[in-house]
Amino acid sequence: MRTRLSFAGALAVITAIPAVSNSAGAQGTLSTQGFGYPPGQISAGAAALGGGPAETDAASALNPAAMAAWGRPGVYFEYAPEFRSVSANGQSDNTTTSRFPLAAGAMMLGTRVTLGVSLSTLLDRTWETTRTGYKQLVLDSVPFTEDFRSAGAINDVKAGISVGVLRTLWLGVAADVFSGDNDLTITRSSSDTTVAVYNQTARMSYSGIGASAGIMWQPDQVLAIGISGRLGGRLTSYRNDTVLTRATAPDRAGAGIAFTGLPGVILAFRADWDGWKSMNGLGSAGLGVVNTWDYGGGAEFRGPSALGAPLALRIGYRRRGLPFLVDSAKIMESAYSGGVGVLLAQGRSRIDLTLVRSVRNGLPGVTEHAWTMEFGVMVRP
Repeated sequence: MRTRLSFAGALAVITAIPAVSNSAGAQGTLSTQGFGYPPGQISAGAAALGGGPAETDAASALNPAAMAAWGRPGVYFEYAPEFRSVSANGQSDNTTTSRFPLAAGAMMLGTRVTLGVSLSTLLDRTWETTRTGYKQLVLDSVPFTEDFRSAGAINDVKAGISVGVLRTLWLGVAADVFSGDNDLTITRSSSDTTVAVYNQTARMSYSGIGASAGIMWQPDQVLAIGISGRLGGRLTSYRNDTVLTRATAPDRAGAGIAFTGLPGVILAFRADWDGWKSMNGLGSAGLGVVNTWDYGGGAEFRGPSALGAPLALRIGYRRRGLPFLVDSAKIMESAYSGGVGVLLAQGRSRIDLTLVRSVRNGLPGVTEHAWTMEFGVMVRP
């Protein structure tokens, strides 16, 4: 769900519409250019710590070895609405996007084998913007309004297995299937009947494959280390049933560490590299794509008791680049986060509430701010 975003031309950031040669669009955001915004494939609890524990977090969809941390069968679901504001040349406007970026589940086979599946958003491309203009007639000019709407995402469906090969070491592998679609609609209207009214819709779909692998190592009781990576396979775009373009799904590599040696405190840090540039051939010739780094970390503190268990109080910071350029400029994102975690049913279930404040910039004179509220629920019967 998206509210209407309107600018009188000052904040209409022109973007190349991927693989749709007959359409042009005005898009008033920095974060959803190209094929969209990457939510990160991490759980609400990990996001509160700046993504620091994502490589060792059972619910995050990055390291298949970390599925061993489920401990028992369960499911996880996340809802994350974003409230975004974009400012340029003294003007600003707001928009709201509702996302369901992550769902996951796991089951155990014995004590050393875990099977799991996750559905996460790789790139979200949901936005709406409006521009106004004038059509020149023979003796006069008449106003018109054009609405541009995009709805869709490329998702990563991951199915994998984690195996404990030693008492302190787990190995994981997973198959990644990328799928999704994107509907772009352009509508022109006018109060003057001499202006032609039209509605144009283009529907794109995507499919691809990849493979992920990782390790999780706990050399002692206070330290956990996770390392994982993904190799992208062929990624194809379609219009209806017709193949349009082909490229390669992005590779990634990441590592993280979590330390629990201080009483009542967890510290976690992570670094991640994403090879988005391999998607360059999937879009139009003017689409600028760059590889990115993602760094983050934070701390969790044992708080007061609630519902019979201590609250987890969390803070974090994250800094990363976004994959798609705006007017040849690279967009950077800084995110400050905080949240709480609540254990239920004697630790079998958990609710994570996270608030993230993001600042995105890189294009002179344009700044994007966003509040994201992340709600994660894990149930382990």
